[in-house]
Parts: sequence; C-alpha cells; structure tokens
Amino acid sequence: MSTLLESRPATVVHTGVVDGSAPPGLDRDRLRIGASQILLGLSLLLTWLLVYLFVLSGFEQAHAQSALYDRLRTELAEGTAPVGAPIALGSPVALLAIPEIGVDDVVVVEGSRSRQLQAGPGHVLGSVLPGQLGVSVIAGRSVSFGGPFARLAELDRGSFVTVTTGQGTFVYEVLGARTQGDPVPPALEEGEARLTLVTAARGEGAAALQASQTVYVDAQLAEGGVTPGLVATPDIGNKLMAVSLDTSTLALLALSLQLLVGALVAFAWAWTRWSRPAAWIAVAPCVLATMWLVSSIGSRLLPGLV
Repeated sequence: MSTLLESRPATVVHTGVVDGSAPPGLDRDRLRIGASQILLGLSLLLTWLLVYLFVLSGFEQAHAQSALYDRLRTELAEGTAPVGAPIALGSPVALLAIPEIGVDDVVVVEGSRSRQLQAGPGHVLGSVLPGQLGVSVIAGRSVSFGGPFARLAELDRGSFVTVTTGQGTFVYEVLGARTQGDPVPPALEEGEARLTLVTAARGEGAAALQASQTVYVDAQLAEGGVTPGLVATPDIGNKLMAVSLDTSTLALLALSLQLLVGALVAFAWAWTRWSRPAAWIAVAPCVLATMWLVSSIGSRLLPGLV
C-alpha cells in the first residue's frame, strides 16, 4: 500500500495569478455566429415578403373577390347596385371582363388607394362610373395581389373591354396603350363615353416591385352610354405610383408588429417549456397568421399599382 501511495504524482498548488480570459479566437467565433444568425433571419424575412407579394397576396385577393362577386351579383339581381355617389370605399361597383388578357368577371371596387386595390381593380374617385357618359378611370395592380392588370399593356387596338354595372352591360373598344409623355386622346364630345385603365409597367423578377412608369389603356364606348349619376369628389391625396404613408396604415402596422412580437415570444417560451412538436402545433399557426397580417398591412405602403 505504501508503494502505491508513493507512486502517485504529487499535487502541486499554484498560488500565482490565473488567466481566466477566453481562449484566443472565441470572441471572433461568437461574432461570426451572431452575424450569420442575423443574416439568416434577414434572408428568411426577405424570402417571406417576396413569397407573400408574388404568391400569397394573390390568394388574399381571390378570397376578397369571391365575397365581392357574391355581393355584387345579389345587388345586380335586386337592382340595388350603386350608380352614383356616395359609394362606400371598397364596395363593388362593376364587373370587368377583358378576354384577351385573361381578365374574367373581375369585381371593380370603389376607390383606388392601396387598401382598396388589394381587393381588386379600383374605380378612381372623381371620374364617372363605367358605362356613363364622360371619362371613367379604373386602376389595377400589375404584380401583387393577383396582378389583375399584369398584361394590360398587351391590349391591341380593337380589343374589347366589357363592363357590367347596375345600369347595364357596356362594351368598349380599345384605342391603344400609352405611357406618360405620349399623346392623350382628344377631349370627348357630347354624348361620348371613354374608359381608361391604369396600371404600372411590369418589370422582370424582383424588379417588378419597383414602380417605374404608368401604363394607360384608353377604350371608347361605341354607343349606349347612360347619363352619369353623382360623381365623387376626387381623392387629391391619392398618388397611384407613390409610396403611401398615411397615419392610419402606420398605426395599424405598429399594432400588428406588436402582435407578431408577442407571438414570437410565445413561440420561444413554448419551445423551451413544451416539446418541440407541441410548440409547432400550438403556436406556429399564430406566428404565421400575424406575419400574414403584418405583410398585408405593410404592403399598403407600396405604390398602389405595383
């Protein structure tokens, strides 16, 4: 036994200063990992926004169109469809069909701010309703929310645009497409009616989100125009190709972001306290719903025609 004890190495006690700093390079590794996580989060956020604008927003408009179509069809059957101001913003006012570019019975709503254009093409305030004598203007998106006017610039002279309102069905013949700076059609004579469709020039890929120039398509009603009803006051503050920064949208965006933060905190709590499958099943749908809400409200800040 004494031999075994003598063979053990002696314990040495150091009484000097011990260096407790992190090993060389550990701070750089932590910084690199933190930066990579931030970049990963930003890339996922950007991917979500692009998927929402190019894909998911189309489902959102399709859902809105379904409800609007049922409402307008009922109003047309009952003879209660609006024929003049005042008309509540977002209310359905007409059915639009342009077979040549795949527009089939799309519901036109009253108003052309970004919020209204999320539901479908919008009747620009200050112009007469389609089918009435005078100039009627309808604006629509070219990329997001289904892009109902994505192919508007492809319309050739002589193409037909059909509009159905509470006053009947009207067929317009396209005069041609133009952009800013091109000659505008001559002023209407008494008893004539014209329809002007407006959208943004569409780029390729992500460049489509950059508002470049406005495209106009003018169409003339050959005959059958009806007397216009009351015309709404023009919406002077509405700039179709400009970023919208109205206070109501910003307030709603702030509230929706708070909901998103709360949902993310709840998900993190569930991730650490519950099993991971339970966190995904119980909380992940709430995170997805709040992300969709934030994206829907935030997209109103983009130019209305994009």
